Amino acid sequence: MTRHMGQANGGMFPKLPRLESRALKYGYSNARVKAMKGLLLNSSFLNEMIRVGTVEGMVELLQKTGYKNDFAPVAAVNYSGSQLIEFAASRNFARTVQKVLTFTPKEDRPLVRALLVKWDLTNLKTLMHAKRLKRSYEEVKPYLFPVGGLTEDDFVRIMKADGNDVYREIRRTKLGAQMLSTSTASFSRQMWDAFSSALRSLNTILQMETIIDAYMYLFMDKALSEMGDKELSRIRAILKKEIDAKNILIIERLKRYGTDRNKIKGSLIRGGTLGDVLIDKLIDAKDIPAVVTLVRPKFSKLSPKDNLQLASLEIALEKSLAAQKTLAFHQAVLSIGVIVGFLLLKEEEINNLRKIAKAKEFGIAESEVREMLVVV
Repeated sequence: MTRHMGQANGGMFPKLPRLESRALKYGYSNARVKAMKGLLLNSSFLNEMIRVGTVEGMVELLQKTGYKNDFAPVAAVNYSGSQLIEFAASRNFARTVQKVLTFTPKEDRPLVRALLVKWDLTNLKTLMHAKRLKRSYEEVKPYLFPVGGLTEDDFVRIMKADGNDVYREIRRTKLGAQMLSTSTASFSRQMWDAFSSALRSLNTILQMETIIDAYMYLFMDKALSEMGDKELSRIRAILKKEIDAKNILIIERLKRYGTDRNKIKGSLIRGGTLGDVLIDKLIDAKDIPAVVTLVRPKFSKLSPKDNLQLASLEIALEKSLAAQKTLAFHQAVLSIGVIVGFLLLKEEEINNLRKIAKAKEFGIAESEVREMLVVV
């Protein structure tokens, strides 16, 4: 009897050290992150911001939250309207990231920083759009999120550069070095050459964005795959679905311009789960309802309010992805996945603030704004 119990226990005890080790490693950081998740702006607060008549009213409400220290006096002088919300959101996200990094286990910090490359590349797209529209650095600054490898000095140098100098300035950054090394390993040399060519001619903005997005997801997927964490496999799946969503929208937008089939395929981001057969069906689809029918198996509970509108499809895809991010966060236990999942949810909060502020400036009805939001 005793020997039997010992043998039985012997089969269970080897698992305990690993569980205890994960508890010691992630217990504190996961508890901190879950507490921070509870401070995310909830649906009732978002509704209150929608109801106030002006962006200034939004600012007053946000100053009663964790955003109160993000409205620097200098920002109030230099920016107004949605730009002020953009500036505060950028500062808040940067502060949140730095705070999370302080209690992320040391060996996992490189992973979090690798995922922040997404914001580096998003910043790069923003800079290229600003240059194309001949905007100044001060005009674009509120829309930049200095949380990755690109510094504010990098932003300024890239904005000041002309022609070939843009390419050289990006190459000399930490991000540029990463892109070049990654393209050598995982992309053809032609891909890097296409990117540098797109930088030199800002008229090929769609090609440049597609290549940047391809790098973005390559970086993140590579970092996640090297960790081998079960919860991170869920995050990887979500990132692939993000690629799918972007590709679905790229197809629909290019179809509206009568773009050639091969050019549509050449504009798609690599790394998603849409197969060639499904891509062909999407290109041939006659309307949005047909598209929804084709992609619904990949996006749970996908139900656009108005199947005839591309905008409603985009919002429905965003909401489906947000539901998956929320599920991934709550399913993760004693893992780096809890930390990564929280950052994904924080991104949605930032996006909601930007949508509400822009909607007020364009006079969009409250009911329409509510439909646009992705509440996590």
